[in-house]
Order: sequence, then structure tokens, then C-alpha cells
Amino acid sequence: MLRAIAFALLAMMAGAHAENAECERHQLATYPFSHRPTAEQTAALQDCDADKLYYGIGQHFNYVKARHCAFAKDNHDVLMMLYANGLGVPRNYAVAKMAACRADAAPFETSGRLEHLARMQTGKEGPSPKIDICDDATSGRLMGRCAGIKAALAAQERDDKIERLSTRWSDAEKAALQQLRKHAHVFAEAHGRGEVDLSGSARGAFVREAVEAQQEDFLKSLQEFEAGKLPSFTQNDFAQADKELNQAYQRLKAQKDPDYEGGVTFAEIQGVQRNWLAYRDAWVAFGKVRYPAVAPHAWRAYFTQKRTAMLTELAAARN
Repeated sequence: MLRAIAFALLAMMAGAHAENAECERHQLATYPFSHRPTAEQTAALQDCDADKLYYGIGQHFNYVKARHCAFAKDNHDVLMMLYANGLGVPRNYAVAKMAACRADAAPFETSGRLEHLARMQTGKEGPSPKIDICDDATSGRLMGRCAGIKAALAAQERDDKIERLSTRWSDAEKAALQQLRKHAHVFAEAHGRGEVDLSGSARGAFVREAVEAQQEDFLKSLQEFEAGKLPSFTQNDFAQADKELNQAYQRLKAQKDPDYEGGVTFAEIQGVQRNWLAYRDAWVAFGKVRYPAVAPHAWRAYFTQKRTAMLTELAAARN
């Protein structure tokens, strides 16, 4: 075991040394002065976010403004992508490699980017190669950042789909949907914070993945209902589903809480459960408006089964 650890440390040191040596060569490059923002432009970019401008989060992507913002905020990650991908500026691999070396990245992320850029430059990545900061993510910090970018883009896509889906709905139906989405958001966020193990360095990414899964499940359910695949459970079905939910909940209660920081505790599960109950009730209220033919117990049975599956999986993970 000690020998394996020693070899791993030596490999990391060798990789870091090689990266530092290569970066010494790339530091000779400079950013073109004409590509930098003016003093007036920099002053207007105090609250800018280069990631959002580059990826088009909450706005249409703007590569020129993203470049100016990246200079203003010393965001060399975004500058690397702009120069490597030729977005808003001509492709310039020398500048892209210099930016990769200046970026605040983990050693293996830097070496991975330099290797990627070298392949792009030699044509091994095809005629229109692309690089993204998330391609070579190895640190928990960057994984969390990339998960946030992915989540924001996915949220925009979901919003567009829901907007198209509900465009012909009545005002009352749209208002009910808005209330339902609020509860869906609260439950998803609570699930991510309270039912995901937060002990690792990549906890931020794991939380976003869990939240995203719930948001995607919400959209999928709505799409299925709009396609006519509505719940048709009986009162007895709901009684059975509720019984199975209580059994799963009691199994979690009987488990011993993790003895390490960041582990999921039963108190946290209890809090999430309250958010879930409000979420399920919101579906019942929404269903009365949009799908009045579906009985309340049918909605409760449908979403209770989903929650039981979540708790059963959580219980297995805590064993």
C-alpha cells in the first residue's frame, strides 16, 4: 500500500514538473493588446460573468463581451477557450496555451488542456476542433463549476420546453403551473442539500446532479401527462403506496446516522420529506385545474411511488 502511494506521489510530482516546464515555454506568448477592453469598457464590466457570456446563460452568448469580461476578471479559462476555438478572435494556439498555463487550475487540468490543445493544433481533433474547460476537469472545484454551467444550460432548455408546452393554456392553468414549479424547485434543492452525501471534494457537482435529476423528472412527468399518460390509480393503490412509503421511511429512521461529516442524517431526510409532501400536494392542486378528470388519490399514488423508490435507494446507500 505504501509503495503504491509513493509511486502515485512520484507520478503526480513528475506530471507537475513536466507541466511547469512546458508552461515556462508558453509564457513567452502575450495577449494581443488590441483584443483587450478599453478602460471605459472595463469599468462597465464590474458585475460581468464571463462564463455566462461565453455559454449564453440567461442571455444570448456574446464572445466579444465574454472576452472583455474575461480580461476584466482575469478569467484565463474563458480566454483559453476563445482563442483555441476561434470565437470572436482568430484561432491562436500559442495564446491559448499561455492562457491555459495562467488559469487557476489543478495541475492535471492544466496538463490535460495542454495535451488537448496540442492535438487540436496538429489536426488530430478534426477540421473544426473545440475545447471546453470542463473537458479535463479533475478537481472538485472545477467539477462543481462545470456542474453549475451544465445545470444552468439545462434549466434554460427546460424553461423553453415548458413554455412551448403551456403556450395555449388558460391563465388559471399557467398560474397553477407556476405554483407547482415553485414547489418542484424547493423540493429538488432540498433533496440535493439534504439527501446527497457531501463528504467528498466533488460534493458541489453531486448536489447539482441530484437537483438536475429531480428537475428533469418533473419535466418528463409533465410531458407524459400532456401526452395523455395520466395516472389512473385507485384509492386502494394509494393506500398500498402510502404503506410502502412509510415502511421505507421507517427503515431509514432505524439506520444509524453516518459518523463522518457530510453524511446524510435522518433529520435531514425528515426536512426533505416535508418539502416532498408540499410538492405532492402541489401536483394535486395543479391536477384539479389542468387535468380535472384525474382523482386526487391517483396523483398521490403516482408521486408516492416515486418517493418510495428514492427513499429505498437512499437507505441502500446509507448501509
